[in-house]
Amino acid sequence: MSPESPVTVVHVGQEPPESWAAAVYLCGPTPADPAEPSWRPDAVAALRSLWSGAGRLVVFLPEPVPGGGYPAYADQIAWEEDAMRRSDVVLFWIPRDMARLPGLVSNVKWGTWYDSGRAVLGTPPQAERMEYLLHFAGARDVPVARTLAEAATAALRVVGTGHARSGGERSVPLAVWRTDPFRTWYTARREAGDRLLDAQVEWYAPPEEPGGTAHWLLTVTVAPGDGSDPAAARLLAAQGQGMLM
Repeated sequence: MSPESPVTVVHVGQEPPESWAAAVYLCGPTPADPAEPSWRPDAVAALRSLWSGAGRLVVFLPEPVPGGGYPAYADQIAWEEDAMRRSDVVLFWIPRDMARLPGLVSNVKWGTWYDSGRAVLGTPPQAERMEYLLHFAGARDVPVARTLAEAATAALRVVGTGHARSGGERSVPLAVWRTDPFRTWYTARREAGDRLLDAQVEWYAPPEEPGGTAHWLLTVTVAPGDGSDPAAARLLAAQGQGMLM
């Protein structure tokens, strides 16, 4: 697919595009049997048909291109972790069948991302041993869907129309990007001629009520406009404290 396409699929081992408006990671069990089809092409098709944002939607797939092979295991894990941290939504689809699609790794990833403000949980009614995950989805107000199409819809509802980001900006998820403290800080940095090289969300607490303010801790790497060496800083947006550095 050309770089100008509104939806760009990035397979495991591939480099992501330099810019996008929104990014979704498709997380869930991958069939071990090559004869059993993956659910991810259907998820991509659903996202492609639903996406109406003005910019590019990137969809990260932790599977190789058709006919290709997986990278070394450590390289795959590193690619997955980097893609997930850059994603605006981590869409979980877990059609758990303990005999043929147990999804044990998905449990670990759910435990990492369920309270990130970026998770969507999709699981069909017949999926096995999902009660614990569904409990914490409810406790953390994570959107829950019972079909893959509904999960795709929920994911795009979270990102809305997205927001154009490039370079290091891609490491700031929309859940943080859209907050006033970040926008104020970043506007000041850009006016000073600084450039954001990278960012990592260390902690995130969603708004306590609709229309409320999210709280977060962000580690950023910035190249100063005066040409001095890049420097790292930690930004904290917490209730009653404004922005702390």
